Amino acid sequence: MAQILITGKNWTARALLRAQLIEEGFDVEAYEDVRAVVDRLWGSRGMPSLLIVDLFESKKPVEDIATLFHWAKLLPIWILAGHGTSGADTLAGQGFEKVLFRPLDLGKLVQEIKERLAS
Repeated sequence: MAQILITGKNWTARALLRAQLIEEGFDVEAYEDVRAVVDRLWGSRGMPSLLIVDLFESKKPVEDIATLFHWAKLLPIWILAGHGTSGADTLAGQGFEKVLFRPLDLGKLVQEIKERLAS
């Protein structure tokens, strides 16, 4: 079973995505911020199949992007951001597997995740 980690400040959005992915049969862990998910990654023996990072309400998006840049070499990372998110203009070419901008359709996002992890 594929393991997915989700991080994002907005608990409602995080909970909805987590619930839908669990419903689809994935093992999902959710965290409030990038620091918490990095602590989890350092303490783990294995890497998740996918890390989804919602930067939309991050208090330190530029710092989060810099931290995630190093992890993008080790695992696939999908970034969710708003068009006004600080540092969003630097996301292209940082090694992230996918960069998506809000607003997003939750059903389509879950479908894309399923297709990605099926391959």
